[in-house]
Amino acid sequence: MLLLLCSQAQAETDMSLDASEMKDMKMDVESESGWHVGGEMNAFYTDDVALFSASQRLSLQEDPTQPVIQTTGQGSSGVFEPVAHLTRSLQSSWGRTDLTARAQGFVFTDQAAFSHGTYGAQLTQALPGGETIFRMRYHYGPHLFLGNHGPGELRSSDRGGEYVTTHFGTAELERKLLENVTIRGLARYGDRSYNESFAHRNTRFWTLGTHIMWEIKPGIGLVVGYHYERGLADGRHNPQIGEDISYVTHYVEAELEARFTDKLTLLGGFDLEQTNYTSGLPGDDFLGAREKIYQGEVLARYQLTEALALSIGYLHGRWKLSYEEEAARINTVTFGSLLRF
Repeated sequence: MLLLLCSQAQAETDMSLDASEMKDMKMDVESESGWHVGGEMNAFYTDDVALFSASQRLSLQEDPTQPVIQTTGQGSSGVFEPVAHLTRSLQSSWGRTDLTARAQGFVFTDQAAFSHGTYGAQLTQALPGGETIFRMRYHYGPHLFLGNHGPGELRSSDRGGEYVTTHFGTAELERKLLENVTIRGLARYGDRSYNESFAHRNTRFWTLGTHIMWEIKPGIGLVVGYHYERGLADGRHNPQIGEDISYVTHYVEAELEARFTDKLTLLGGFDLEQTNYTSGLPGDDFLGAREKIYQGEVLARYQLTEALALSIGYLHGRWKLSYEEEAARINTVTFGSLLRF
């Protein structure tokens, strides 16, 4: 999940942190033009490899509806996350422009099949007046292994492993309303393509969202956001398959950051997501099905030097499908470092 930095004094274009400064394409609006390079290395230990990637992307500015396989509990593993990003900053009569390219990966030490990477590009434009920022972002996540289905599950036991490739584009408009309050509007459109055995799950989706960032007082910030998403799967046109994963999702996230000293910051967040499946196919396991996700995370970050920050964190999540008897749970411990130059 993504914890968002909300201090207006930092005047950031993306206000978001990933697991070492959390997982988004965060780029500061700096005072000078030029090239800027950054890198991160995070280490995790997770007790559920099938849920790990989706739990890390459960975030307002990431991919909170990344799919998971219904059969969880497929093992534990250590995970390394290398990240590299390159930004070209320009100054014009319009204002400041940042062009960013980013590459990120999850490398599993004990479950190599789950290793994968994502790639992205972002344009951030500060508009005249200094109160508004426009942002466009593209995300590409190829050939993500979701896992192997259990015997007899969803008529899929003889189809082998399930893979998905995701493309989506996001547009955001961010406006400073008060000295300590900023609002952001988000629109997203994307496509998920599955391997041939699961091609009926190919899905096009769109998302609308609103985020509010409030600097309660210097050093303490709160972010609250809501997303509505609609996904339409190819299976709705193929009753012979008998499975339609089309859905409506409601997603809410609240994040709090507290800076205790110039070097030490504590971040905490809570996510709630409910997906209502809209299948009308008789006999479909997804007919009338619902999925609920609860997830919380805490992270402490220590700024060792101006260019280097260290972090440690813990995440717990609970995932429950209405037709399953038991909920799936994930616990993940995080160690991270962030280097900027």
